[in-house]
Amino acid sequence: METQSVAQIPYISYQNLCKSSKVMKGIFKVFFPTYNLSFDDFFNYYPLLGFIEALVYQTDVEVEAAQANRSSMSPFSLWNRKKELIQSLLKELNLEHPTIEDALEKMGEFFDLESQVMAADTITHADITRLSELRSGDIRVLHHTLIQMLGKPHRPEVFELFLPLEVISEFADDIISYKKDVASGHYNTYWMFERLYGEEAPYYLKAEIDRYLNLYEEKLKLFSKNEYSINLEEFSKAFNNMLNKFSFLSNANLICTTALKGFQI
Repeated sequence: METQSVAQIPYISYQNLCKSSKVMKGIFKVFFPTYNLSFDDFFNYYPLLGFIEALVYQTDVEVEAAQANRSSMSPFSLWNRKKELIQSLLKELNLEHPTIEDALEKMGEFFDLESQVMAADTITHADITRLSELRSGDIRVLHHTLIQMLGKPHRPEVFELFLPLEVISEFADDIISYKKDVASGHYNTYWMFERLYGEEAPYYLKAEIDRYLNLYEEKLKLFSKNEYSINLEEFSKAFNNMLNKFSFLSNANLICTTALKGFQI
């Protein structure tokens, strides 16, 4: 009997498709205009990108369950099962690339470090800042995969420009979901700063936000001097739209108030 390819076997659930839809919406609103892709183009790239993101969320569910049950199952091994599926599918589709491999490896580091931090009695500022960048690693996996599908070069400058938007978006999500995450015992950046700094937490988080805003301005100045195959105007618009939408990021007191009282769009 002929062995089925990865592309032919069901692996993901409706629940994880639903969870991944939020990320896919961001991919469509930010990445597609930046690469001059249309609404119709989205449906050409969604099957693979959506499949990868749903597997990321499946791992997240399994890791959180392992954390809650104090399971001996390694988060890295839970992710490795999904990573191998993704790698096999990329090979079948002739879309392998070292940058995708590296991004997939860093996802394993994220799941492992997050579990260590959640289980630790004490945490460090370095742990939180490292996780801040690793947590948006799924976006970089999707970004590299999209670049490979488009046949474009994987330029480090492009990914360095995108990084502040990705990390600050994660900060905003964690501030909004703070009470829910604490109640369920799930990792949350604001909560981790609170564990480390108490009432000073919003000021430390605001300092991190400012650091990434400064990084964005630095990368934008360098990037605009060169010609690359992205629509810089569309990307800048997306970044500014995010800051306008999450205006509470501009002030430490607003960060604290939003975490405690919620956020209305």
